[in-house]
Amino acid sequence: MDYVKNRFERIQKPVEKILKSNGVIKPPVPVERIALARGAQIRYVPYEGEMSGMLAREDGSIIIGVNALHPKTRQRFTIGHELGHLELGHLDVLYESGLHVDRNFRNFRSTPRREIRRDELSSQAVDIAEIEANAFSAELLMPMQMIERDLRKYGVDPDDDELIHDLARKYQVSMQAMTFRLAKLTENLMLKS
Repeated sequence: MDYVKNRFERIQKPVEKILKSNGVIKPPVPVERIALARGAQIRYVPYEGEMSGMLAREDGSIIIGVNALHPKTRQRFTIGHELGHLELGHLDVLYESGLHVDRNFRNFRSTPRREIRRDELSSQAVDIAEIEANAFSAELLMPMQMIERDLRKYGVDPDDDELIHDLARKYQVSMQAMTFRLAKLTENLMLKS
């Protein structure tokens, strides 16, 4: 339980700091503006296949690549996810090449560079860096304090499709992301009691 609590705090504390420093007090969280404020450039590219995004350090700049073909809600989650890799130090510690790719990716630049592709293990969400980056994005786009405030207002029913739809629209995330977030928060509330 302490391990889970420490991992949660490792993600929640930096997100709270980012939201506070950017003056974000209500949804939707301006994830693009936050990424730009953190020094990242965002590039929307029509990647083929299932590639969602990538994070790279190029000539001293941080670049977040986002699949321009994905829905806006998915793009927002991808930006949050890649920002999570950046903020949690994954790019420096785990990806010494300065490049991290989510899903299949080829030919980011024309000059030779070692590629890192997600393998079967990481796509099954058992890769700790991927789990942390997903949790970071969920916390950034759907901050626990904001969601809890909304749930106090509307009531807690993670099976209420109308509630999930309304919250997903309010936070500009997918129904799937909101469903998962509500289930996780409900689970955490039950563990606390």
